[in-house]
Amino acid sequence: MTNLLQWEVFVSAQIPVVTNDIAPGTSGMKWSPISSTLISGKRDAVLVDTAITIDQNQKLVDWIAASGKNLTTIYATHGHGDHFFGVNTIQKKFPKARFMATREVIAVMQKQASAPVVNGYWKQGFQDKSIQRSSSRMNSKGALWSWKGNNS
Repeated sequence: MTNLLQWEVFVSAQIPVVTNDIAPGTSGMKWSPISSTLISGKRDAVLVDTAITIDQNQKLVDWIAASGKNLTTIYATHGHGDHFFGVNTIQKKFPKARFMATREVIAVMQKQASAPVVNGYWKQGFQDKSIQRSSSRMNSKGALWSWKGNNS
């Protein structure tokens, strides 16, 4: 018997971003869509990347739940906030899902999740949205980020 992996992609919609770096003659800018991939076997699944806002991540949770799969792992491809800020929302629905990243990604995440970067970049850029920010304990010797946090 062969167990084949399947994958599906969820794309979070573009959202407005506040920036002074816009092209002449334009009135605003939108953040690019964010894709999250669910890789699954017969019963279990791995989620690759989350989104930025609580609303985007709640839609992602609903999509994962509709798959009927047991989410075991959340993996971040890189350390920018728009690829891991949604971990808390995902883990509320799937509390046994482990969050994983490489050491190099964790180093970038530490900076991205810091109060100065969240408040100075993420919250400033997405003033009309609820940006997730989490406090965390990181395992700098391994590739696992042990995530504990709150929304603020």
